[in-house]
Amino acid sequence: MAAAWLMAAGLGSGPTPTAEARVAPSPAEQRQLEENPALHAAARAYFPTDDHEIAPKRIFRLTRDQLDATVRSLLPALAVRSIKETMPRDPLQTNYEYAEVLALNQANLAALTRWIGEIATSVRKSPGSVIACKEPSRTPVCLQAEARKLVTAAFRGDVDRERLDKIADFYAASVASAGFDVATAELVEIVLSSPDFLFRKELDVDGESRLSPAQRLQALSYTLADVPPDALGLESSQADRHLGSERATTATIRAIVASKAARGKLLRFFKAWLEIKEPSDFTISEKVFPEFKPELAKAMIAETDRFLRTALEKPVPTLKDITGATQSFVSKDLEPIYGVKASDASGAKPVQLDPAQRLGVFSQPAVLASHSGPTDTRPIKRGVFWVRKVMCMEMGAPPQGLDITLYETAETTTERKRIEATTVKPTCAGCHKLIDPLGFFQERYDALGRWRTTDNGHPVDASIDVDFLDEGPARAAGPVAALKLLTGSVMFKQCFLRQLFRFYMGRQEEPADDPLLRQMLFVLANKDEQNVLEVLEALASSERLERRQ
Repeated sequence: MAAAWLMAAGLGSGPTPTAEARVAPSPAEQRQLEENPALHAAARAYFPTDDHEIAPKRIFRLTRDQLDATVRSLLPALAVRSIKETMPRDPLQTNYEYAEVLALNQANLAALTRWIGEIATSVRKSPGSVIACKEPSRTPVCLQAEARKLVTAAFRGDVDRERLDKIADFYAASVASAGFDVATAELVEIVLSSPDFLFRKELDVDGESRLSPAQRLQALSYTLADVPPDALGLESSQADRHLGSERATTATIRAIVASKAARGKLLRFFKAWLEIKEPSDFTISEKVFPEFKPELAKAMIAETDRFLRTALEKPVPTLKDITGATQSFVSKDLEPIYGVKASDASGAKPVQLDPAQRLGVFSQPAVLASHSGPTDTRPIKRGVFWVRKVMCMEMGAPPQGLDITLYETAETTTERKRIEATTVKPTCAGCHKLIDPLGFFQERYDALGRWRTTDNGHPVDASIDVDFLDEGPARAAGPVAALKLLTGSVMFKQCFLRQLFRFYMGRQEEPADDPLLRQMLFVLANKDEQNVLEVLEALASSERLERRQ
């Protein structure tokens, strides 16, 4: 079994396309060029490649979220604890789980085995909750039919008839020899330990390099919602019916995108993208900020969680709902942070914030405090986060041997002035020309996200000048103006799409992804509708999800 897992885990690599071959624009791109030439030109500047090389075949382990959801769907009558309680978190790449690095190893295999064993023990106590064959009709025919149904759902329809029959025959014989409870528990344990359950395959293609219907259906459901098809009412055994025509495929994609599970994955994306910390992971010093107690950290996270859920549960959620809101859910614990009265103790109803001080999720305490601390606002840390995750600008590592100690100037000098005095050096200026403005505009917010006007007794200067946006050089006098400027830019929108692509596809973008990313940018930014669900539909409808070499 371990050998099979290791062999399977090694199949995820493939050639990376490098050549750029400019071809005539597709009909879709030609329409984009005619409808919005400026946006089309910007999309081409960010995603210039016309390489349409088909993606390599992949096979990769389900994430912990996906394992939880798949077991719940497969065994709905059993109370199964989350695998997150026993299996350690997988390695993260900039806060995302990349499929190519998910594996089974010494660090998690024992925990996984224990978890599956616990499930099998529960099944042994209640086998009728899994196999619906009761006495006196517990015949081999009934047992075999139920076993086929279980295995088909567990393997998401990606199993041939001959193998199904062998498993079903073995199970029926085991019931006769070992008893219904023991045989059913063993069947579940074998199925859950199989690579066909633990791994998702993208290997079987037709003459046009398209994935088999079963593999494509689960690619759609796991990519968009982190759940198996059956959890969404899409029978794995009927994949052909759900994807048999262009019309059926479009309806299936829209049904998945509209599901509660898909909204849940969107929420996880935003929290991972914003790098919002767990309560125990904040680095804020209680000695410097004695009011920063665990209760306050939980309240901060709860606010942003409720804010994001509310925005994403709208019939048509948009990115603007999240970046441009002037309301939020202020609880009693957050009143001192925002300086406003809560609607009630829990913050269940939205409260209007001062539009001169707050704008959207980037001005919320959970986001600001996640990139602060331990003793101050850490403008460079905040700026680096924006460079990496919000604007997607290239930034090299500091030169070796560089002294990164900030100059000690007058005791009452602001943090901004200390940084400016240090980073003006030629060895620093290249990177800090990008970093510093993106940190300085947030200086109106202290380490906890409270609005402030002074730093060390001196007035805070949160004005910035930037010259790296496509729209040209610009100046913002403070955080709200800066947030409007930055989140309204094409650079921000293309970065948002890169981050969404990486999270959903489980990998970095490649040159051959450029045509898809251009399409996604046009869907998001044309007419500035910023419809997030339409972007996901564009991703799911792409051949990058459908075809393999």
